Amino acid sequence: MEAKLPLSKVFLEIRNNTQNGHLVLGAFTEDHSELQITLGLSSMYLQTPEKCINFDLPAGVRVAPSSCRSLQYVEGDGLHMRLQVLTDGSKELVPSMIRTLKAQALYVFRCQSCGQSLLRTHIFRRVLPLPDGNWNDLVDHWCCHPNPFARDFQPKLDDCLLGDTFLLVNVANVDQTAVREEEEGWLEIEQAMDGAKDDLVKVPKEKKIAVCTRCSKMLGDKTSSETIKFYITELVVEPLIDRTMERQMNERHFFVETVIAGRLMELSSTQSTFRFCIQGHDGVTYALLWVLNSDTILVRSQDNTSSDFTTVVNETVRNESSCEANNAVKVLYHPCLKGRNKIEQEKWEKNIGVHCMTFPATTCLELLLTLASSTASLPPSLQSMNSFKVAFLKLD
Repeated sequence: MEAKLPLSKVFLEIRNNTQNGHLVLGAFTEDHSELQITLGLSSMYLQTPEKCINFDLPAGVRVAPSSCRSLQYVEGDGLHMRLQVLTDGSKELVPSMIRTLKAQALYVFRCQSCGQSLLRTHIFRRVLPLPDGNWNDLVDHWCCHPNPFARDFQPKLDDCLLGDTFLLVNVANVDQTAVREEEEGWLEIEQAMDGAKDDLVKVPKEKKIAVCTRCSKMLGDKTSSETIKFYITELVVEPLIDRTMERQMNERHFFVETVIAGRLMELSSTQSTFRFCIQGHDGVTYALLWVLNSDTILVRSQDNTSSDFTTVVNETVRNESSCEANNAVKVLYHPCLKGRNKIEQEKWEKNIGVHCMTFPATTCLELLLTLASSTASLPPSLQSMNSFKVAFLKLD
């Protein structure tokens, strides 16, 4: 009978700017004293008296075996070690639509869920950035009299106004056969979440939303009679000329994760803002996020990227196993549903240094599930930091 060994899980967190790595090798047999580990430049060998497994590192990632230090065994995790990791530099990532939209350029706007084209206009005469989302709060601190700028910004025909997580478009530019107006209520939210009653959110009936006519997916809000707000997590924007910026119709959870991670990276680097309140369009705060770094490269064994890190799977040992690498944003977070972390939430909401990011309520719930899944996939000792939970949001 062929010997069997639990498939070891490789977790390698690389800080690209400092070229340092934290390596965890988990899911060992109980008698890990007989396990021998050999590090090569681009591979790792795990050997027992019966078998040997070779993990090939992704292209462009190399370790310096002589730099290995702080080797220790952590119960429930496996072996931890610190080492120097050499990479080929940061992968060029596709910027978010907020950064790439230009005036006088041809684009097609599609529903992310079904691909239906949403706008009549493929070219905008003007594409203008809106003020920072917290600008009204800042004005209140600057002015000793009532806010002189307290007014809504309205796009004119063929204008596109860019917010942090949305874009404003004139109703005349929207294809009325592709987008319809609805009064939002309990039923629409329940259907979107497949009947998960514990997560239902009540929204005032007078609130109007924009919905895709083909798949009935919420796309944004009807903010006035002349303006529709589209959220960037609900749209795919494809240039008709520059195909290098083309975005594919990815799976929903992956699309939401990469779009939000991209905006977190952009806002933290351009505005030096690292704390974020994730709010739904219903005004409810769903999570508090604290960006630790956005230069992380995450390397994991491919067959264990989404499962619980401590799960041991007994299978016939394979001689070869590969790893995959992803650019990621490392975040600390507090979930805030059902009154959780209420005191911390109130402190953050009153702090003008905390940036608010607004998305559809169901998208916020999807983000919470992604964060929880990421946390569960980490080695147990790395799943929390102080009172926060730890997660990685992939950028690619």
